[in-house]
This record gives sequence, C-alpha cells and structure tokens, in this order.
Amino acid sequence: MIYLLIGITGLVLVAAFLFIEMSSFFGGLPVLNYHNISVGNNYDWHNVTTGQLRKQFEYLNKNGYTTIFISDLLEYVEQKKPLPAKPVMITLDDGYRDNFTNLYPLLKEYNIRANIFLVAGFIQSPDNKHLSPNPMGEFMYVDEALEMSKDLVQFGSHSYSHQSYAALSLPEIEIDLRKTKERLQELGIPVQPCHAYIYGAYNQNDDNKRAAMFELMKQNGMRLAFRVSNWVDKLPIKNPFFISRIHVSGLFPLWKFKVAVWGFIKIFNRLESIMK
Repeated sequence: MIYLLIGITGLVLVAAFLFIEMSSFFGGLPVLNYHNISVGNNYDWHNVTTGQLRKQFEYLNKNGYTTIFISDLLEYVEQKKPLPAKPVMITLDDGYRDNFTNLYPLLKEYNIRANIFLVAGFIQSPDNKHLSPNPMGEFMYVDEALEMSKDLVQFGSHSYSHQSYAALSLPEIEIDLRKTKERLQELGIPVQPCHAYIYGAYNQNDDNKRAAMFELMKQNGMRLAFRVSNWVDKLPIKNPFFISRIHVSGLFPLWKFKVAVWGFIKIFNRLESIMK
C-alpha cells in the first residue's frame, strides 16, 4: 500500500510540474503551427478549414489573446520590450497559396496577425524560376506575398527546397541558408531574420551538431528559430534558436484547440495514448 501511495504521489508531483512548465497560464508563449487552410469539409492532420479557423479566431479574440508578429518577439528577446498580457503567435509553414486565398481574408476579418515561413524555391514568380512540378501543392505568388506583407502578415524562412536540416551536413545547411536568403531578396519579399525547421527537426541526437547549427544561424543573420515540440515555452525565452511550437491539426475539435493554447496538449496526447 505504501508503495502505491508513493507512486501516486510521484505521478501527481510530475503532473503538477508539467502543468506549471507547459501552461500558458503561468507566463508561457503559445506558438501555434498550421500548414494548409482549406474550405468546406476538407480537413485532416495537415488541413484546417476556414470554418474551424473562424471558431479558433473567435475564441482567441473573445478571451483576450493578442496575436503577435515575429518582430514583436524579437523586440522582447533582444530589447526586453514587454509583450501583451496574453500573447499568442500564429505561424504557418511552407507558403501554400491557400494561405492567401483562404487565410488572409479571415485575418482581416478578425484582425489577427500571422507569420508565414516560406520555402523560397516554391514561391511562384514571374521569372518562372520556382521549383516545378511541386508534389506538395500550389504555392503563393510573389505579388500575393507582397500584398499580405502590407498589414497582417510577416514572413520568415523555411529552407530553399524543403529539406530537413536534421538530414543535412553543416556545409549543406549553410548553403541552404544562403540560397534561401538570396532567393527571397531577389523576389523582394520582406523577411524577418528567423527560420522554422523543416518538420520541426533540429538534430535531436547530436548536441554538438545542433550547437554548430545554431552558430551557423547566427552567422547567416538569423536571430530566432522555431521547432515543433507541442510544448509552450515559459518566458523569458531560454534559447532563441530553439523556440517551441504546437501543431494545430484539422482533426482537433474546438475543445482540443483550447487545450493546445493552454499548453496542455502534450500531456493530453500522452494520456490519450496510454488509455488506448
């Protein structure tokens, strides 16, 4: 009996620790990660519908959350400029055209700020130098990116051709960083000095290579970088090249989206897997 009580006490203490560490209620910054924004009932792990997004944006606005830009986070990290009381970041990876056709009207309707990480080689441009054909889908045009950049959208980089840095050598990573920066400059798209790792990968099993990659980021002008971990980082940010994001799936009902924003999605997913 005593061992059972010790075990239960240990589980409660671990749960309490995770609750405090992960929850945005305790001074964390939820960074939400999306990909495709679809219409109708076309939702899956990768696709969130405009109907789902409306409910999510309504929830954020009604509950006092303030969406922030990459530049706001940079000012907080580097200049100690305060963030709003309930900050949240909306991020999207890759730069699909539906981010312009389906997402952008909703950003304007709900006055929501978003941050899109672009795969530089996939952007469709007048010079027709984008990588084609592209098995991942249709990507936005340069003029669409420029229109979004005028008010409610900021951009970051997401590699040149969607290669994971976990699989590349350090020289290959440096080449990719340089090519990505040069291509986006050629297109005239304003980009913040930040990067989102493909698939959220960041050399998980090699501490030395990960540290060297962070140094390459600095040398190539990057000042923030984002992974996908389904955690909420507590503030202040400990490592600006290791910022956590939460993947938002189209399979989430609204209550599960709320759990993600609160910072408990990883705990919930673990409990859900145990109960299956």
